[in-house]
Amino acid sequence: MPGRGRERPGDEFSGYVAEMLAPLGAVRVGRLFSGHGFKRDGVQFAMIIRGTLYLRVDAGLAEELSALGAQPFAYKTKLRSVTVGSYYAVPEDRLDEPETLLAWARRAVAAAHANAARAKPGSAKSIRHAAPRKTEL
Repeated sequence: MPGRGRERPGDEFSGYVAEMLAPLGAVRVGRLFSGHGFKRDGVQFAMIIRGTLYLRVDAGLAEELSALGAQPFAYKTKLRSVTVGSYYAVPEDRLDEPETLLAWARRAVAAAHANAARAKPGSAKSIRHAAPRKTEL
């Protein structure tokens, strides 16, 4: 089959990150936009976009990463710039520190699960964002 077995840009890096995160257990890596998403127990906790690893953060992890110079995930559309404060970049100099990366990844998994729990059906968040129902008279 044409193209089968060829690596896409970033596949080597995503493989490296997956190997570093192996102690977390069953981590699934899949395509996400132009990069890769990392899920555990069906919940995304990390992503690689444009060669940068981003972790799902809570307030504490965001503050810690920010203090190290990390930036939140951001992108531009034709109309505006968008900052996604729930994902922060892992500082490049920390990518070679397996214990640190793994500790942050564990916190990212916890943050992702906490966010997913808040968005469960019936929660205030899901009700607030639900489409209005049509009622028949």
